[in-house]
Amino acid sequence: MLHRDLHLDFNEAFAPQQASGISESELEAVTPNFIQVHRALTAMHEIGQVQFMHLPLLEEVISHVEQRAAELRQNFDTLVVLGIGGSSLGAKAVEEAVLGPSYGSPAAGSKKLYVLDTLDPDCLSRLFASLDLSRTVFNVVSKSGNTVETMAQFLHCWELLRQKLGAEASRKHWIMTTDPQKGVLRQIANQENLESFDILPGVGGRFSVLSPVGLLPSAFLGVSIRELVEGAIRMIKRCQREDLWTNPAGMLAVVAYLLAEKHGRKQLVVFNYAERFNRTVEWFRQLWAESLGKRYDVEGKEVRAGITPVQASGPRDQHSQMQLYVEGPADKMVMLWSQEKFDTDLSIPKLYPEIESLGYLGGKTMGEILHAELSATEASLKEAGVPSFKLSFYGPDPYSLGQIFYLFEIATVYAGGLLGVNPYDQPGVELGKKYLYGRLGRRGAEEFGAALARKLKNKRYVI
Repeated sequence: MLHRDLHLDFNEAFAPQQASGISESELEAVTPNFIQVHRALTAMHEIGQVQFMHLPLLEEVISHVEQRAAELRQNFDTLVVLGIGGSSLGAKAVEEAVLGPSYGSPAAGSKKLYVLDTLDPDCLSRLFASLDLSRTVFNVVSKSGNTVETMAQFLHCWELLRQKLGAEASRKHWIMTTDPQKGVLRQIANQENLESFDILPGVGGRFSVLSPVGLLPSAFLGVSIRELVEGAIRMIKRCQREDLWTNPAGMLAVVAYLLAEKHGRKQLVVFNYAERFNRTVEWFRQLWAESLGKRYDVEGKEVRAGITPVQASGPRDQHSQMQLYVEGPADKMVMLWSQEKFDTDLSIPKLYPEIESLGYLGGKTMGEILHAELSATEASLKEAGVPSFKLSFYGPDPYSLGQIFYLFEIATVYAGGLLGVNPYDQPGVELGKKYLYGRLGRRGAEEFGAALARKLKNKRYVI
C-alpha cells in the first residue's frame, strides 16, 4: 500500500490572493498565542494527560482488538453497534471511507455493520426482524452507561436475545465498550460476565475513534486498523512542531480562528468532493461543534464562543447551497476536501459530437469532471471574496483516514486553546440530558421534569 501525506493549501485564505483574507501581520500577532497553547498541550501529553493523544501508541490494545476481531469474524456475520454521537460516528466514517458506500446489500460473504444511532421504532423493528441473531454480535458503546438512547436499545435487545437464544447462550453475543472501572455498563458487564473493552477515563466520546470504540467495528469489517493508527502516528510527528508552517493542525486552527474572530467568518463550511468521506465530515462536525461551542471560557467569563461547522457535498450542493455561500451573508469560510486518487474511474464516450453542449464531455472521465467542479467552486469563492482553504488526501485508505482523524482532533484542541474554552466538556449537551431524564421520570431529576412540564404547558404560539 502506497502511503502519502495529506496536505493543506491555505493560499486562498490569505491576502493578497484573497482580498478578504488573513494578513501576514495578523498571523504574526497570533503566533505567540499558538506557541503557548502548543507547549501547554505538549506538557500535558508528556505527563499522561490528554489521553486521546496516546491511543495510536497503545500497541497492546491494538493487538488485542485485532485478535478478537479476527475471532469474531469466524463466529459472526453481523456486528450491531449500540451507540450514538462519538460512540457511533467514527465507525461509520471508517466503513464508508475505506469500504465505500453500500448500494443495496453487501457482497456475499462480506461482514455487515449496523450502527444504531436512532430510536425510530419503525427502523429498529425492521432491522431486528432482518437479523440472524445466531450470527449477530452486539457491541454496546457508552462510557457512562447513562446514554438514554443506547441503554434503551440495550434493554430491548438484551431481552430479545434471551428469548431467541436463551439466557446463557446469548451472553456470547455481547461486547461492552465502556469505562474500565465505573458506570452502569461496567456494572452490568461484571454482573453478567460479559466481554468488554475499555475506554480510557480521560478520552471523551468524540475523541475516541482510535480507541476500541472505532477500532473494533473497523477490524470486524476487515479494515486494517494497523494502517489506520500508522496514519495517525505520522500526523502526530507532523504536529509536534511549534512552527506554524510545518504543523498542519496548528495552521488549520490558527487560520480558522483568525477568520472567525478577526474577519467575522463564524461558519466553517466543509465542502467535500470525496463521496466516501461524507460520514467523516459528520464525525468532524460533532468534534468541532461540541468542543468549541461554549458559553463560558476557562475563566468563567461569558463569551458565547464557537465556529459553526456546516456540511456540504460536491458537486450536489453546488446546485443547492452554493448560491448562499457566494452571495449570502459574509459570515462563512470554506474548507474544500479533495481526494487525489479514486479506486476506479468511468470514461465518457464521444457521442453526439455535433451537439455543442454535449460534445465537449466526450473522452473525459468522471474523476476529471469532479476535480474540475472543485476548481470551479474554488474560483467562484475567490471571486466572491469568500476565504477558502483545501485539504487534499491521496485516497480512501486507512492510512489517509488515520491522518485525517488525528489532524482534526489536534486542530480542535488548538482552536479551543486559542478561543480560551475547554474543548473536552459539553455542558450544553448535559443540560439536555437532565431535561430528558426529568421527562422520563428518572430519580434525582424531578426538578428538571417539573421545569420541562412548565415550559411545555406555557406554550402559546401553536397553530
